[in-house]
Order: sequence, then structure tokens, then C-alpha cells
Amino acid sequence: MDIPEGAEEHTPIHCSKCGGYLGEWGALQDDFYAQTRGAEAFDLNNGNITKK
Repeated sequence: MDIPEGAEEHTPIHCSKCGGYLGEWGALQDDFYAQTRGAEAFDLNNGNITKK
């Protein structure tokens, strides 16, 4: 993900490889946390999903 410095809830986020629109930053974060449901196996850091 290409996340601009200081991104806020309604900041549009695009794919860093193809430039495609992915959604708004707030919605993408909410979706990530909803999908992981507190599994604590992955983390979202600066637009990168990392294994804990």
C-alpha cells in the first residue's frame, strides 16, 4: 500500500505496485482488524502486513 505521510481516516490509499485504488485509510484499517479478530499473528505497520 502507498500510504501518504500523515494519512487520516478519509485519505485515499492506492496499491504501491499497480496504483489501483484500495479504499480509504480508515476503512482499510478497520477491515484488517476485523479480519484478524485479535489473532495477534499479524500486524499492520505503515501499510505492510507483518507476521508477529
